[in-house]
Amino acid sequence: MCGQVLFLAAESAAIDPDRDPDGLPPRRARVLWPVAARRSRAAAAVPAALARELAEAESCLNAGAYTMTLVNVRRLLEGVCADHGAGGRTLHQGLRELRARGLVEGRLAAWAEDLREVGNAAAHISGDPVTRQDAEDAIILAEALVDHLYVVNRRYAEFRARRGPVRGAGAALRETPAMKLLRKSRVPFTPRQYMHDPGRAKSRRHLAAELGVPATRVLKAVIVRVDDRPIAALAPAVLNIDLPALAGAAGGAAARLAEPAEVTRLSWATASEVISPLALPYLTVIADETVGAPGPVYVSSGRHGLELELDPLDLIRLTGATLAPITTP
Repeated sequence: MCGQVLFLAAESAAIDPDRDPDGLPPRRARVLWPVAARRSRAAAAVPAALARELAEAESCLNAGAYTMTLVNVRRLLEGVCADHGAGGRTLHQGLRELRARGLVEGRLAAWAEDLREVGNAAAHISGDPVTRQDAEDAIILAEALVDHLYVVNRRYAEFRARRGPVRGAGAALRETPAMKLLRKSRVPFTPRQYMHDPGRAKSRRHLAAELGVPATRVLKAVIVRVDDRPIAALAPAVLNIDLPALAGAAGGAAARLAEPAEVTRLSWATASEVISPLALPYLTVIADETVGAPGPVYVSSGRHGLELELDPLDLIRLTGATLAPITTP
C-alpha cells in the first residue's frame, strides 16, 4: 500500500440487467483526484492567477463537469487579456486588441475567438450539451495560447540575449522593433553601441558616461501601474519618478512601480531584451516635461549593448507621449 488516496470513477455503459455480470466487458476507470500535474512548459512561466484558472479547468474536466471546464477557460482568456493590458468592455474587444498588437495572430487568434464563443455558450442555458470532447479541446487550445504568450516569447527573448549584441564596425545591426518603427516612420536616428557584460548590470547613468553624452539626455522608461493600468513613464535617468504626480497626470488616484515579473512579461510580449519606449505602442506614455528640451535624447533600442539617438520631438510624436512634471531630483 502506498498510502495515497485515489478517487476513481468508472465510465458507465448501457448494460442489460439480465446479463451475467461476469460476462460484462471491463470498464475504464478515471482518476478524479489527485489531478495530474500539467506537463506544459508554461506551468512555471504563467502568472499564478492564470495557472490556477487552468488547473481548475482541468480539475473540472477530470470530474466530468464539462460546462464548468469551458467557463474556467473563458475566465482564463479574460485574465490573459488583463495581464497584457488589453482593455475593452468585452472579452471580444480584448482579444481583438491582442491580435492588433501582434501578440496572437493567424490560427492562434482564431482559436482564442473560438474559446471565447464556447465559453459564452457554456455560461448560458441552451439545448446543446457540452461534451467531454468539447472540454478537452478547450483545454488543449487554452494551453496552446498560454504556451505561446508566456513560453515562446520568453524563449525567443532568451535566445536573443544569448546571441548578444552585434559588435564590430563592419557588422550589420539586427533591427529591433524600436528600430523598425523608426525606419518605417522615416525618422532619422543613430544607433550607438556600447559594451555589455551580461554578468554585470549597468545603470543608465553609467551608460551616459560610457557614451560620452549628458546624463540628463539619457532617458529611462519606467513601467508604472496607475489604478492598476500599465503606464510607461519616460524621464531622464538622473531624475526620480514622482508617483503621485504621475498618477495625477494620468488621471488616476494612485500609482505604484510595476513588479519585476510584470516588466519581464512586458519585454517578452514585445520580443525585447529590455524595455524601449518605442516598442510600447499600446501603452499610455507620460514623459517628464524636460524630455522635450532641445538636443538629442538617447533611449534603449530594446537590446542590450545598443542605444538609439534621436530628436526628442520625434520620440514624443511616435510614442504619443504627454508631457508633464513627473520627476523629482
